[in-house]
Amino acid sequence: MFFVALRFGLSPSILASLTSAAAFAFFFAPPIFSFAIADPENLVGLAVMLVVGVVTSNLAENVRHQARVAEHRERRASALYRLSKELAEARLETEIIEIGVRQLHAEFGGRNTLLFPDRNGKLCYPDEPPIDISLRAADLGVARWVFNHGQMAGNSTETLPSEAAVYVPLNGSTGTIGVLVLEPVNLRRIFLPEQRQLLDTFVNQIVHTLERAKLAEQAKEATLKMQAETLRNSLLSSISHDLRTPLATIVGAAGTLETNERLNENSRKKLVSAISEEAQRMSDLTTKILEMARLEAGEVKLNRQWYAPEEIVGSALRRLDKKLKTRPVNVTMADNQALIHVDAVLLQQVLVNLLDNADKYSPSGLPIDISVETTPLGLSIAVADSGPGIPEDLQHKIFDKFFRIHAESAQSGVGLGLSICRAIVEAHGGDIQASKRSGGGAVFQLHLPLLECPPTIAPEEKGLTP
Repeated sequence: MFFVALRFGLSPSILASLTSAAAFAFFFAPPIFSFAIADPENLVGLAVMLVVGVVTSNLAENVRHQARVAEHRERRASALYRLSKELAEARLETEIIEIGVRQLHAEFGGRNTLLFPDRNGKLCYPDEPPIDISLRAADLGVARWVFNHGQMAGNSTETLPSEAAVYVPLNGSTGTIGVLVLEPVNLRRIFLPEQRQLLDTFVNQIVHTLERAKLAEQAKEATLKMQAETLRNSLLSSISHDLRTPLATIVGAAGTLETNERLNENSRKKLVSAISEEAQRMSDLTTKILEMARLEAGEVKLNRQWYAPEEIVGSALRRLDKKLKTRPVNVTMADNQALIHVDAVLLQQVLVNLLDNADKYSPSGLPIDISVETTPLGLSIAVADSGPGIPEDLQHKIFDKFFRIHAESAQSGVGLGLSICRAIVEAHGGDIQASKRSGGGAVFQLHLPLLECPPTIAPEEKGLTP
């Protein structure tokens, strides 16, 4: 009887108690094989058995009920954990919507979808292709009413209960941001108090994650705008400073040539030379700005060909022949260097910028050293000068756009040369670093990896005539 009460509940336990009492009276209590009760104490035993059965069954039923409640709560907690975990890892709005649709379907059953207003304020489906469990039969008129009033409508609600789906507003911190349309399989899974609370929690989690993603996107846009504004201010500041000097020189020299007719030939040549030099400075400045803009926009495509390193170094030196004619340049390079697969024009520009910097920031007459080495890992080029060097804390920052160690100095420039070098080298898959030179000065070391084996050139056969 006790086992029956624990296992099957109240009614079976009462039946078991009566059956046990009847069996005891028939087989054991005198008179045997008769249901007559001669001893009144047997009635007391029957009453005790009934009381024990009722109490035990009630206790067992309470335990079973609490176990079912705990199981349902554990299942709901697991569903919330899965939803929260996936939403925490989502970054894009499309990912959040897909996660919400899948988790709502897994917990509440039935197809569902999330509707959001477009730029014109009209509710519409997400732009992404629908998944199998998405609902595409929503009544957009009902959804619009729910969106405008911020109240639930549809099946088994007080508003439009004849609708097949349930329409739930997505209420956020700034108002209603969308509508959930859920096609229920079992209304109890939605409208039982605890299930309704769970649905509200699901909706709140999705809404808060969508708002978080939107705020993150707005913060990103604000950061980009701030960076663009900072970049614009730096550009204007640098250009205005570095254009004023050559423009003033050009205007002054041109004015002198125009108004002073008594100038001798030598003075005229000096003024013309000054105009030419300052115009070239302005041209170089404009070229660097345009080149940096092209590199950052990703419009430059590498025209890789196989070249000998000595050709690239020789071309860069020829471009700076006039500027470096009074300065010794030492080139250390082994014979028969392996060919390298690079964009020669861009790599020449890197060397030109490095040599131009070395010439600007080292005393006149001191040498510039260039070392070139090819290994199975790639090409290494080092350009070293004998100037003041670069402080260790600025050796990485020196490659930033518009950065100059001394903002105002006798040397012209806007701080783009080294930024262009880094952009070109990284476009080739390499890296460039600056360091102090032992004995004084700075060393710029760039490394370009060898992505494929260079071609071999067969030696010409002698003694053969065509």
